[in-house]
Amino acid sequence: MISFTVDVGSSNGLYRAAVQYGGGSELITSSLTLYDAYDNVVYVKNNIIMNTFYVCDNGNVFALNEHRLCFYRMDGSEMLLQELSYPNGFGFSPDNAVFFASDKEGLFAYSDEGSLTGKYRPGRLFASTSGGGAVAIISADTLFVYRSGGLVDRQFLSSPYVHDVCFSDDGASIVIRLPGDIRAIYDTHRREWVEQK
Repeated sequence: MISFTVDVGSSNGLYRAAVQYGGGSELITSSLTLYDAYDNVVYVKNNIIMNTFYVCDNGNVFALNEHRLCFYRMDGSEMLLQELSYPNGFGFSPDNAVFFASDKEGLFAYSDEGSLTGKYRPGRLFASTSGGGAVAIISADTLFVYRSGGLVDRQFLSSPYVHDVCFSDDGASIVIRLPGDIRAIYDTHRREWVEQK
């Protein structure tokens, strides 16, 4: 019998989820315990079917397995957000205000209160600015750029083998990392590639 605990914290350090896994040949989530900044227990959930957890700065939790994405509120109540179809990426915007879930149906954006705030085309890699105002998605050999939920630009890439995509700190450029540690920089205002090194 295997048993171990993993801590997952919010980016502001105010909440921490202790996830206990157990089982034999297949690991299952035995429990999830959410703690506040003073190490007080907020709630405990036992024998849940989720296996990956993301803690928001407000203490709410996104939880998922290979089939579904759920949301746990601060009172421990659970809400199904969506069924997942071949999920391939998850994560927060830089300010942790928006959570993104990607599968073959698209890239879905959720507020830290669990509300769907946007849906974008599917893509294997994605990045956003704080608050999710701008979103970049890599799909095959194309970069798609969204602002305020609408598609504003698309650019073909020199290679479909992209390792990473992110926005610059000011949100004006998109940095794409290609094989050989090559970086391509796209200026979203001028709508042109400005550098490749």
